[in-house]
Parts: sequence; structure tokens; C-alpha cells
Amino acid sequence: MDESAQQSCLVTDEYSFWFSLCSSTNEQRLVNTSIVPNESFFSQKTSRLYFDIHRLPYQSLLKTGGNKVIRQFVPYLRRAHGPGAIFPMTSARQRLFSIDYHHEGGAHHWYIIPAREREVLQRIINRHKSTICLDHGQLLIDPLILDKNHIRYHRVIQHPNEFVVLSAGALAQSFTEDASWSESIAFALPSWIEDGHASAPIPRCQCNIPQDFLPDIIDVTRFKQELIQRYITLHLNVTADDTSSTLEGS
Repeated sequence: MDESAQQSCLVTDEYSFWFSLCSSTNEQRLVNTSIVPNESFFSQKTSRLYFDIHRLPYQSLLKTGGNKVIRQFVPYLRRAHGPGAIFPMTSARQRLFSIDYHHEGGAHHWYIIPAREREVLQRIINRHKSTICLDHGQLLIDPLILDKNHIRYHRVIQHPNEFVVLSAGALAQSFTEDASWSESIAFALPSWIEDGHASAPIPRCQCNIPQDFLPDIIDVTRFKQELIQRYITLHLNVTADDTSSTLEGS
């Protein structure tokens, strides 16, 4: 058994994972994960009584952008091939919200950095003259570095049959205790527009991603204020005076 295999077998919690990385002599450790686009373990439901991950973009603010926008959003599977598998730091496309469902396998240990900390983190990376991108899975940051630089983040341990919802603009990285399958999809809520996430400038990066693989930029001018307000009124059950409306039974 080689060194990386021995170390991955010892990953049972957060401490053992980071210890295995620090002890490794292999600077190019494989992440041991893969992404399966346009696939889902959820069957599409006709009844609204049952959860259907395919339906989320259609129920979110993205619906106000029209079918051309909605059809771009489909679930994708995330597979961890063994203990200590790594999902490097990423952010949802154009800083959207996203939801991740853990189907089966080892627990996922998440480190989630709120959007408000992104600028500080980018300055730290720039200080080291790095061209590493925050959004495209090129980076795994030791939480000790985040602590040292007073960057706030959230630790979450996700078990099978649990959801993790990431707010707009959040950065997230994770590792797994064992092989696993999970599933993700992006969606939008009004704060994606109102808090400026949708129109945030997209920095140029050195990830060398082929142009054909880059998603189209969503035209935020499609999301008119009157359409957003109508969405809030119809779907978020909020009235103009900021009090919850009451549904009357028959």
C-alpha cells in the first residue's frame, strides 16, 4: 500500500484529515473525487407533495429570467472515491445559491466562507502573488490559515440524507470520511439580485478552462424589480408591510 493510500485510510475525523495532509510528502496529492454533470439520483416527481431537486430552479427567482435561463440549471452528482477525498474550494456559478444533498457514504466535512469574507481572502492570496482562483476548485485552505487571518467561516458535518444550503456568493470546500455520493444544483432568491451578488464583477483567472466549458453569463437585466416583487409576493408569502400572510382553510 502506498503512502497516500495509507494516509487516506486513517481519515476518520477533521484532525486526522489535516494531520494526514501535513504529514504527507506528496505535494500533488490527488483529490480522489469526480463530477458527473447533468445526472441525478432523484426521479422527477409529478406531485408537489414530494421533494424534486429538478424543480428547484423553476421554483426559485431564476424563473423570472425565462426558460432560456432556467434550462441552463440541472443537477450534477459529486462522487468521493474513498476516505480523505477532497472537494476543493468553489463557489456556485455567478455567485448563486446552491443546495447539496448527501445520498450515501461517509460524512462530509464542510468549511463554508460567507461572501463578505471573499475580498479579504482574495487579498491574502494576492499577497503571495498567487494566480489561484477562488471559484474553480483550485485551492484547499487549512482552517488554521483562516483563523490566523481572522476570516470567519462555518464548519458543518453533513451525514447521509442531509442537505447543506449555501448562500449567494459563499465559498465552500470539503473532505469526506469515506466514499460517498452527493448531488447539487444552483438556484436564486431575491437577495442574489438585491445584495449585488448577481452583478458582481467576474475576475479573470488562470484556470485554463476551455471556453466551451464556461457557462453563459446570466443577463441580470432580465430580473426587473417588478418581477422580483411579484415573485416575493406569490412565492415567499411576504406582504408589503413585512408581515407573514395567513392562508385560510376552507
